[in-house]
Amino acid sequence: MSRKKWIVLSALLTIFTLTLTACGGGNSSQAKNGGNDSREKVEITFVNWATAEEATKNQVLEVIKAFETENPNIKVKNIPIPFTEIQNQLTIMTTGGNAPDVAQLPDDVGISLAAMGALEPVDNLLSKEFAADVNKAYYNIGIYKNQHFLVPWIGGPNGFWYNKKLMQEVGLDPNKPPRTIEELDAAMAQIKAKKKDVVPLQYDTTVRPFALTFQWPFMQAFGTVPFSADKVEINGMTAYAQWLRDLVSKGYTLPGKKLGEFRPLAAQNRLVFGIDAPFVKGIIQSFDKSITDQVFYETWGVTTLPTGPDGKSYTVGGSNHFTAVFKASKHKEAAIKFVEYLANSDVALQKYVIPVGFLPVTDSAVKRFPDAFNNPVAKAFIEKINPTIISPPYGPNYTKAGTIVSASMQEVITTTKPIDEILNSARSKLEGVLLGK
Repeated sequence: MSRKKWIVLSALLTIFTLTLTACGGGNSSQAKNGGNDSREKVEITFVNWATAEEATKNQVLEVIKAFETENPNIKVKNIPIPFTEIQNQLTIMTTGGNAPDVAQLPDDVGISLAAMGALEPVDNLLSKEFAADVNKAYYNIGIYKNQHFLVPWIGGPNGFWYNKKLMQEVGLDPNKPPRTIEELDAAMAQIKAKKKDVVPLQYDTTVRPFALTFQWPFMQAFGTVPFSADKVEINGMTAYAQWLRDLVSKGYTLPGKKLGEFRPLAAQNRLVFGIDAPFVKGIIQSFDKSITDQVFYETWGVTTLPTGPDGKSYTVGGSNHFTAVFKASKHKEAAIKFVEYLANSDVALQKYVIPVGFLPVTDSAVKRFPDAFNNPVAKAFIEKINPTIISPPYGPNYTKAGTIVSASMQEVITTTKPIDEILNSARSKLEGVLLGK
């Protein structure tokens, strides 16, 4: 073969090889994630309420910008939606064939979407490093039918807050907050007798699924919860319902108030006991700039929620925020990379998690930023409160069931109807929703 023919043949072989590579395009990650090679320029959509709220908008946008800078092949299309509209809008988007790649979700809404078949299980999507690092107390909240569908973004379980100065003013030991519901009742009676201008306890009694989730640890402490995955037991909640009725009738809490409506009272030194997330510290300080960290720690302490007859303390996620990858996403590799970045990157921790007052969801984050979490509040949550996290039986009908139960509890505190009559009525409704009876 002449040299000229050899050069032509070599050139043709090179072109043929390049053509095959281009046509083949995909690799194992593309096949696994049903979308794109990691080197391809892609756009992922991110539905969230964090950028719909002025208090957190700029911080999260900075995190998104940093992610795009570090991953120039991935563009994040941000879609802000108010928290109250998240479930409705995501349901519409999913059923309409317009689901996002990633969304910020509360735990109950996330499991509801998982039950719809809208979300992708994440056990095989997450990197091995992140899966080993994530706090299991948070991660296991996102289980539905033995698969994880939710990835924790920020931690915010409810703790039991106590105002040490007010406790001392009414003759209570500021270093010994109530450890049991019985001790809590006695303390509230003493507070009400000696200081009528303060509210003894922050307690959400609104008619909404959130109120059920908020009250769930106390229901659990009394020994009977309203329902489980396959059983309705609300008619056994007489003791809890009577306690709730007494809570209002004795003036120990303000009825019909949302959790957040008690926070200004805390800043005004008019709330003694609170049940709230770790970031409430920052909220209280935002109401009164004179409340420095030192003043706050001198005034407030936080510990586990009071126990019931079984001697165990329980709490719920409260303000935990999760993310999820949608099954319809064509860019799951990019989506899960973004999810892990939100939860565990140094940028996300420094720009959003730490400044707002949330807790990290990975063990390594605490080690990487020891100074940020070396304070009485963070240590109490990480060491004492996190291990007490439980999850209500989230599922496709939890929202409807939550409304029924919270409405029945509202009836308990606003009427004089016999409690058993109210609970039996709620039982019939719950059986219709949960068991199809």
